[in-house]
Amino acid sequence: MSGEGKVVCVTGASGYIASWLVKLLLDRGYTVHATVRSLDDPKKTDHLLALDGAKERLSLFEANLAAEGSFDSAVNGCVCVFHTASPVLLSVDDPQVQLIDPAVKGTLNVLKSAAKVQSLKRVILTSSMSAVTFGPRLAESGVVVDETWFSDPSFCEQKKLWYQLSKTLAEDTAVKFAKENGLELVVINPGYVIGPILQPTLNLTSEGIMALIRNGKEVLPGGIYRLVDVRDVVTAHILAFENPEANGRYCLVGKVVRSLEIMKTANKLYPSLGNFERQKDGECVEPLPYSVSRAKAESLGVNFTPMEVSIKDTVESLKEMNFHQQQLIHKLPSLRQMSIEGNVMAGEGKVVCVTGASGYIASRLVKLLLDRGYTVHATVRSLDDPKRTEHLLALDGAKERLSLFEANLTAEGSFDAAVNGCVCVFHTASPVLVSVDDPQTQLIEPAVKGTLNVLKSAAKVQSLKRVVLTSSMAAVMVNSRLAEHGVVMDETWFSDPSLCEQKQLWYHLSKTLAEEAAVKFAKDNGLELVAINPGFVIGPILQPTLNVTSEGIMGLIKNGKEVFSDGIYRLVDVRDVAAAHILAFENPEANGRYCLVGKVVRSLEIMKIVDKLYPGLGLSERYKDGEFVEPLPYNVSRAKAESLGVNFMPVEPQGEELSKLLKRQTKACMGACLKTTMGLIRYKDDESVEPLPYNVSRAKAESLGVNFTPVEVTIKDTVESLKEKNLLSF
Repeated sequence: MSGEGKVVCVTGASGYIASWLVKLLLDRGYTVHATVRSLDDPKKTDHLLALDGAKERLSLFEANLAAEGSFDSAVNGCVCVFHTASPVLLSVDDPQVQLIDPAVKGTLNVLKSAAKVQSLKRVILTSSMSAVTFGPRLAESGVVVDETWFSDPSFCEQKKLWYQLSKTLAEDTAVKFAKENGLELVVINPGYVIGPILQPTLNLTSEGIMALIRNGKEVLPGGIYRLVDVRDVVTAHILAFENPEANGRYCLVGKVVRSLEIMKTANKLYPSLGNFERQKDGECVEPLPYSVSRAKAESLGVNFTPMEVSIKDTVESLKEMNFHQQQLIHKLPSLRQMSIEGNVMAGEGKVVCVTGASGYIASRLVKLLLDRGYTVHATVRSLDDPKRTEHLLALDGAKERLSLFEANLTAEGSFDAAVNGCVCVFHTASPVLVSVDDPQTQLIEPAVKGTLNVLKSAAKVQSLKRVVLTSSMAAVMVNSRLAEHGVVMDETWFSDPSLCEQKQLWYHLSKTLAEEAAVKFAKDNGLELVAINPGFVIGPILQPTLNVTSEGIMGLIKNGKEVFSDGIYRLVDVRDVAAAHILAFENPEANGRYCLVGKVVRSLEIMKIVDKLYPGLGLSERYKDGEFVEPLPYNVSRAKAESLGVNFMPVEPQGEELSKLLKRQTKACMGACLKTTMGLIRYKDDESVEPLPYNVSRAKAESLGVNFTPVEVTIKDTVESLKEKNLLSF
């Protein structure tokens, strides 16, 4: 950890940017002195004290921007001060008192304290693009704004742009003081900052972006936003300290966009918003009047987060923290966060059972069911194994509404106690083994007999309304029809057991036979059965152990090891899979089976996305020229899943603008860069010129309400989740 043994100070630590800065500094091993306005206000302290490493390496100090000497104790012994504290107010009665004095005098007071510390090497100042762009030069069409631009104080005063004036004067003052007192100063000038939040209160930029998405309310005149992700901003701060060559100021803007482009992106992520009922044409042909250079920031090692990822993470973070109660996002019905619909808990008073609850999909399903208010009976193989139970017991609502049962797939009657009193059984338990010595014993019997044993227990329960079976695309695609070029797979496809056996595809055979047995038993015994057939499931993990698909995608990313011989992946996000299960129970019209594939992609396409997110990633050069020369052999229909109400999220960023955004992602990385520390580009061009050989229909899943997560988001969340659990390091 590059910060080990180093003490730094963060001012205004309870704020949006600063909270993330404290988190990342602690993650890097730094000891952090963090200042807040009041140590007695839990809204300013609790989220900081809860951070990993806080107990050992975080000290909180009370400090007042207006009081000279107030920061002396906080900066004492530090090697760097990150000065973020400054009022952010868009409407004021007295700009001098409310904005300008706190910003300018506060900055001077922090720098005066810093100048007293001999050990201090550098000060990083959080300024703003507000100190860059406000002047007559911006009126010139097509200009490129960079670090040589400075806002004009007279212009700001004339236009009554008081916040912009406060940031401009504060930066001017800091530069002058640092020069006169021999302090090294680096200035970070972020644009309109969005992304997930850590603090418990809503900051202005997050509130603004959500008002735009939810109500079409413009925050900025002209509807032009200089977007940047909060995580990129804090990364830049730390790089500005750790890189001895860092100097001057750094403009931090990932992309300049019009509000319509933001709403188009939000509409793809959350189609039910109906954003474009407010937009006549849904297109903006007028060119942007200016852009902001990313060159200097990229040379520092900043890897800008794609806009779609930032918008999605902003929304999901606000939903997770229940800011919907502030009337911002209560109409954003993401299937993964369905419990946010006001205070109505759709599962309240209902008892359901999840088999194999410690698994990858099942853990996520248990979490979402608890979030929805359900009481959950969860079966595991052993109640004495903490790796199977602790992550479930730690879930929100588990203490009140989760009961664990020990059950064995091979023992008839083993599930009786767990399913008793339930209205639905979600049967996910089934062995997932790629290599076996005895397929009959290790795979087929546990899958088939286990499914029958669960259904037999379910058939005894009068209150039970439906069984939702976790099947697989493995029970769909092993079919002679796949040889036909350009086919689209859908729910009418069934894997051929003889072909599975002939090709020794034992896992595929086990899932095929298990689904067949379930359908037959349900029909014979009057049970309602809905089957969910997910593809290659990735996304963030909850369980402490590595599952097969996450291990597979990790092997592909790190070592270039293919999971499938043809290099073709039918990707779907684990959160979409869990959501589809619940929709399949809650929607009385749900029936039959639902193919769950967000997108069919080749491995190179996955790695191209990864390379955009982690530009230095090193893999073996398996692709000579980086070109797709062979189309995918088949596709999978989503029609039936969509008819059920599943609203699939796009597997990757879509639309011309997002495509262009990805192409512009930086390949730069500084040594042990915070975003990535890996290394080389493996492909020459960014285009796939050949069509995929097959596809999978999403129509039925989307009709069910599944909103497929973009592949870039899923891959990023997968990697970050594995890193967080120390299952992946780079």
